[in-house]
Amino acid sequence: TNIASRQRNIITAAMAEDSLAILPSSMGRQPAQPKKKSISSFIPQQRGGLLLKDPSAEECPYTFSDSPAYLRKKQDEEDAKRAAELESKDETRGFLRAVEEYGKKQKWEEAHQSLERRTAVPSGLFLVTRAVLRWKFAKYAGALHDTDEAIANYSSSAKCGPLASAFAGFVRICLGSKVREKGGCSREMKELLEGWEAAERTSLGQHALGQGLFHPRAAERLSEPKEIIPGMEATDGSYIVSSGVRIGYTFIKNLEESSAALMVHFHGSDEIAADYRTPAMCEKYKSLRVHLLVVDYRGYGWSSTGEAPSFETLLPDSEPFAEQLPELVIRLGLAWPYLSGIILSGRSLGAQVAIHLATLYPKLFGALILDSSMATSVTGDRLGRGPQRKAALARWKKELEQANLEILQPLEDDLCPLSALDKIKTFQGRLLVLHGLGDELMPQEGSESLHTAAGTRNKDLVLIKGAGHNNIGQIDEYWSSIRRLVLKCELDDHIPSVGETPEPLCAVCAAKAESKCGRCKRVWYCGRGHQAEHWKSHKHTCAGGPPAPKEKTVAEGEARFVALVVANISQQRDVAHLKHTMLSVREQAFPFDKVLVGFWAAEADLAEAARVAAEGAAEIVQLEQCSRPFSMVSALLNLLPNDVASSNVTTWVQVLLPPALLAPRCSATLLPPLRRASGDARIAALNIAGGVAWGDVDNLPQSADDVAALLGESKAKIAAPDSDAADGQQPSDLELSKTLVRLKVLKTFVETTPAGVLDHPLCDFRFSGKLQSAFGKKVQRFDPPEGDWLLWPSAPRLRGRSDEDNSESPTPDKERAEFLHEGFLKLREQLETMPEGRSAGSSSSLNLETIESSERALVVLRRRTEKRLILLAGEEISPKELKNVGSEEMQRFLEEVGLDKVIGLERWRHDVAAALSKNAAELFGVKVSTSLR
Repeated sequence: TNIASRQRNIITAAMAEDSLAILPSSMGRQPAQPKKKSISSFIPQQRGGLLLKDPSAEECPYTFSDSPAYLRKKQDEEDAKRAAELESKDETRGFLRAVEEYGKKQKWEEAHQSLERRTAVPSGLFLVTRAVLRWKFAKYAGALHDTDEAIANYSSSAKCGPLASAFAGFVRICLGSKVREKGGCSREMKELLEGWEAAERTSLGQHALGQGLFHPRAAERLSEPKEIIPGMEATDGSYIVSSGVRIGYTFIKNLEESSAALMVHFHGSDEIAADYRTPAMCEKYKSLRVHLLVVDYRGYGWSSTGEAPSFETLLPDSEPFAEQLPELVIRLGLAWPYLSGIILSGRSLGAQVAIHLATLYPKLFGALILDSSMATSVTGDRLGRGPQRKAALARWKKELEQANLEILQPLEDDLCPLSALDKIKTFQGRLLVLHGLGDELMPQEGSESLHTAAGTRNKDLVLIKGAGHNNIGQIDEYWSSIRRLVLKCELDDHIPSVGETPEPLCAVCAAKAESKCGRCKRVWYCGRGHQAEHWKSHKHTCAGGPPAPKEKTVAEGEARFVALVVANISQQRDVAHLKHTMLSVREQAFPFDKVLVGFWAAEADLAEAARVAAEGAAEIVQLEQCSRPFSMVSALLNLLPNDVASSNVTTWVQVLLPPALLAPRCSATLLPPLRRASGDARIAALNIAGGVAWGDVDNLPQSADDVAALLGESKAKIAAPDSDAADGQQPSDLELSKTLVRLKVLKTFVETTPAGVLDHPLCDFRFSGKLQSAFGKKVQRFDPPEGDWLLWPSAPRLRGRSDEDNSESPTPDKERAEFLHEGFLKLREQLETMPEGRSAGSSSSLNLETIESSERALVVLRRRTEKRLILLAGEEISPKELKNVGSEEMQRFLEEVGLDKVIGLERWRHDVAAALSKNAAELFGVKVSTSLR
């Protein structure tokens, strides 16, 4: 009643004022109440819906139409409907009728031109038809692009999808590539396509050219960029081919010509990419003003694959490289697109790869160089008329009839494997063919045939007199011809592109770029943030060239020496050795800041004599028992004043073990490298490389003059330093007496090592391992001046053999040795009676011929296990980690003695490995916690 009364008042007021008020049509009506749906409507009709517990309480907001599976199905149905509509349009039927009319008259050229003039793509059948005609007229890359586009956009079409997938497979087989898309083919066609491809692979594996042609070699990969010569920097890398397969490459960057052309080179079968980063080769390519990118093959250099190189993988492995080239170029510090041009080069066998890539990616490479190439191809006329091909093309005819494209059936004769002569017809860039007239491996007629068959007009053939296959690079005419081609490429306006159109990539993240540098117009970026980030390095080349190289300055710090002399005195001869060592310390041109002496003496008279010999030391400490060097070092470190450890000056400690002798100039020679090391907190120690080798251990020198006399008489000689740097050595390679350690690092090692382990003979091994890994530091190598000696080191032979060699084998080791020896003899008897004539044993130094040699072999196994666990002394590990240590060393031991494949040793090897690792863990205080996983 109140609502009706209010509405009448409003109408009366409006009429009284003679207004034109427009009232809503719903005025005066009660709002409609939502109609409740039945409970059955909430139950999904198909799987994928969501049912609420109480439908009557709240309407379910989810339906089956929201599920991803339903949406995908709906999208496929819409795509198929769209494809069917396109194929039934008058425009589609019109071009099909035109192709049919031209085909009946065998005017395939006119049919091809009529399709090439079309800019719009009306349907997938249009793409398939144009791909077939492009293939006939040697536009192989265009045909492959059409099939890929048809598969990407019209794969749901019942007519176009199978045809596009099948023809794409035919094209890749004929090009020598690998079929990528088979899922869209019909079931019958898929089997036939796989049969044809398998037959091609079998033929490639048995190809006569591949027998003995490949000569792979391994090479060490550079861990970081290295400047080979001034202005030429080498970087090693690899690209992904497939899961578990990576192919290596070497990039040599011209630092003086940042905008130089990029040359991509595929080498010969007897070369590797690392051969091109020599100073001589870098000089040659620097004179060409190019960046050089040399690519390896499977099994060559550092390529991570266990497969041997073959014709089956030679060409397909290069395709991922071309597709990843934009990202590789950006990763190597260049811009994309690379406006200076990319030159593709191939030598000998690599010419086949270069021709293949130039055919598949014609817009990527602006120039092609073929060096000493062969016209005989690894693809072509092998199974071109084989039964597998005929079966696949017969099925292809049927599918063409189903799609109303039977007019294309006569073109099946063009679907056969292509040779290098067929492929090079499509190349339209600059071509340079080089060949030596004295080539004894590849006839010059092959290069002449390739030059004649090339479709480009910008081509040159250079036949070099007096040049063979392997010495053509020594002729000046060879390099001058390449230099002329490079200069011509610099004047071209070719923009490289992997696809149909060039797609700029960001110089920082390799994403799609939207803007470029407004100053040089060459480098692209995805946004302003990455442009600002890249400006620090780009500004040097954007203004017209890199700045002059600056001299490297190394920060130096203050350094001081502390010498710790430790010795065990058991006879008068040891006192003399201590005296001679202290004398060489006092004669240093640059004296030590502190000299501390620690010794143990067997008798009181020897102790008094040792104190006299150590006269001049800041501290002299007599220990109560015979100890190893690290126990004595621990006692001496506690005697150092606090100001030595806490000073801003870096303190370096050198431990001397008599009869060590120092050259008078030793400290003065070591001072400059120690000052440089003091300025770098990462350097934990300085290792003196090389040393003195001598043969007579009974007549040792007593002074530096005696050492000089022995060197002059050739009774001793200066050993050449090892080629490996100290920070790359194994832990056992560092000797305590030849290593100068930071005081803080040495103190940390002593404090974190259990007291019992410090007195163990393997503590040297723990020290080396911790010095190079656990502290996160590095050991810097120092090579003495040529012909000089700095330290006559303490000879391990004078201190006797280590405890593991002198001590008796434990009783369990003897029993295990007897078991191994008896089993070894039985195994040898069984093998000698076998017709194959195999024998048991190993070529290593470990053998089980006698019980004594078996005991020694087990001692080696025990010490190896102890070496692994002494690195973990005082730490906590899991039972699984402890088990792995014993199992790994046992497996290595059995491989060396030749018993790794013998059945029946499983229980023995498990028990012995567990016992040895457990005993070593208890010996070194390694805690085994079951709470760790």
